[in-house]
Amino acid sequence: MSQYPEHDKMHLIKDKSQAIGEFLEWLEGSKGIVLAEYPEKNPDNLFPVYAPSEKLLAEFFDIDLQKIGEEKDAMLEEMRAMNSVSARPKKRRNKKMK
Repeated sequence: MSQYPEHDKMHLIKDKSQAIGEFLEWLEGSKGIVLAEYPEKNPDNLFPVYAPSEKLLAEFFDIDLQKIGEEKDAMLEEMRAMNSVSARPKKRRNKKMK
């Protein structure tokens, strides 16, 4: 496991998550079918669920989106640090002339 465990988990379920996400988009876009729920206050009527697919999929696959964001920030900082080291000009040595 890498230093980015939430990304590792996400990578393992990527294909399944992608397929489910595409299916949900197809249902809504091609068939006009949306997810709905019976609220506790009004159990006689269905109401559409207005939650992004990404959030629902993350919850289903037990992916913490806040940790994903934190890991992305850490990755970015690591890349910036690597770039700043490699971007420094190399010091030239003065050769003595005879």
